[in-house]
Amino acid sequence: MKAYNKYMDKISVSSILHQKIMSRADNTRTKHRPIMLKRYTAAFACLVVVLLGVFTIPKLLQHNVTPTPGNDPSVSQSGVHTLAPDASNKYTLYFNKADSQAVANIAIPGHFWQELTDEELKAVFPNLTETHSITATANFQSDKRGASLFNIDAHAVSATGLKTYIQSAPGEVVLDYRLDVETKSSNVLGTAVTAGCFETKPNSKGLKNVIYFATFKLSDVAYYVELGGAEAKKEALKNEISEIIGLLIEGGAADLDVFHPVVPELREDRMSLDEAYADIDFGAYLPTEIPRGFVFEDAVRSINQVQNALFVNWTKGMGYITWRVSVMDENDKTRITSVADTKNYDLALYPIPRADSVPEEVREIVDNPIFLIDELTLGVVQARTYETADAGDEPGQRMRFSVLYEDVLVELSVKGASPEVIFDILQQIKK
Repeated sequence: MKAYNKYMDKISVSSILHQKIMSRADNTRTKHRPIMLKRYTAAFACLVVVLLGVFTIPKLLQHNVTPTPGNDPSVSQSGVHTLAPDASNKYTLYFNKADSQAVANIAIPGHFWQELTDEELKAVFPNLTETHSITATANFQSDKRGASLFNIDAHAVSATGLKTYIQSAPGEVVLDYRLDVETKSSNVLGTAVTAGCFETKPNSKGLKNVIYFATFKLSDVAYYVELGGAEAKKEALKNEISEIIGLLIEGGAADLDVFHPVVPELREDRMSLDEAYADIDFGAYLPTEIPRGFVFEDAVRSINQVQNALFVNWTKGMGYITWRVSVMDENDKTRITSVADTKNYDLALYPIPRADSVPEEVREIVDNPIFLIDELTLGVVQARTYETADAGDEPGQRMRFSVLYEDVLVELSVKGASPEVIFDILQQIKK
């Protein structure tokens, strides 16, 4: 629920957030990699909520190659429109305009990851390393028997700054979409490629974005490629994603045997409330009393490569209290503020939508400031409290901030409890 509040603070749209943003899987801080992977184009994070559903991809043609049988470029399917290719690019594809696109939310059992080295990048993306700047993360799944590669998330940046997302995986890529009608693919250098495009609705200024995507398979390695940007740059976007697809195919299937993963300490245990209170590291930092009407929902003790934390959630109708306890790390320190620096936390200074009212240089700290428990006052908690009317939601006071007890950090997100009650809860922990 914390991510929901953060999202609503920064945008003004009427659409409902997609399921996983609403889920407690996102109670981890955004700078951490959660167990639930969320693959979507970052540039459209504020638009993707309206893209839930099914998209259809009709036939695709490749310039300068032979189409598969039945894929006649002169034949048009009902309701299908294709975009004209750019003859200057030997890898140019024809793209179908898709109606909508869903967000992929992937649960990986025993998830851990590692950033690819230069040697590994060359083995996985042999041609791209010569033309693009590439960063990539290998995601692994593990159990008592060991670890295996789940997929690879990569970003390839061109000389002109275009950033393309690439996902590769043994067997199949895991995507949250399905084809609504039978599709026809083109033969691209001997490889069947299915592609499409999606245009967002115009924003308040009448501007639209466009997303191009494609899927194909090389040997037993599957690929998904995605690139988006302003509609005005669509020709450059089409050329770039087409070029990358061609380079990937020319380079051949990724060498996935290059990885030799070692499973780190991992823990993702669901707990009862009693077990959460008994946790030797963080149980003492949970609320001793919960406001009337709230009931325990769940608790998770999580240890992975970037976090060692305890999460507990209580709910009351559409109200919630979300509690995250962890040892403060170096990244957290940038969010510490004194109560005198009201510009860092007083929400009265920043009307919704806060994406417009909060200056970029203080946006992270305003979103979730950290206060020393000895400096925390009721006035500070009240300054973090606000109300907003969301369609289909219940009214209620909301707040989000963090409190530091020596080296232990408590991050909380609340709806439906008063600042006086929350302040009292935090003071009881101090004692």
